[in-house]
Amino acid sequence: MGIFKKQKCLYAVCNGRSTNISEIPDEALAGGMLGVGFAMEPADGAFCSPADGRVESVAETGHAYTIHTDEGLDVLVHIGVDTVGLHGEGFEPLVQDGQKVRAGTPLARVNIEFIKSKGLPAMTAVLVTNPDKIEEMDYRFGNSAGGKDAVMFFRIRKG
Repeated sequence: MGIFKKQKCLYAVCNGRSTNISEIPDEALAGGMLGVGFAMEPADGAFCSPADGRVESVAETGHAYTIHTDEGLDVLVHIGVDTVGLHGEGFEPLVQDGQKVRAGTPLARVNIEFIKSKGLPAMTAVLVTNPDKIEEMDYRFGNSAGGKDAVMFFRIRKG
């Protein structure tokens, strides 16, 4: 093996525009209090896994998913801002705890227009909640296809 470690990535979780996490209108998410990552402004309601791994948890309300990736990262996909208050209305989870997933595996169907009709932003956070495992990272923001376009590139810290 060469001296360079292989670069890994997290994919877009939906069709739409990927952007800096700081654009999410939520202080905890935008400020990095829950981890590092990126944001997605969804174009539709199909959400998918950003990586290969195992679903660790699905929020009872269907608005948040945690995936433990094959590289050892814990990734939180948080759909919308303050959407826990919708009590699951507008969210249809398509996975369950313990399920194996691949990048692009459907996680949920979400009624984006319903979220917006309630005055809530649909902007979605994709956060690595154990960033100490990452040695370096970079992003490619812009229009992204869910499960197809890599947004966050990283190298796993050795040891």
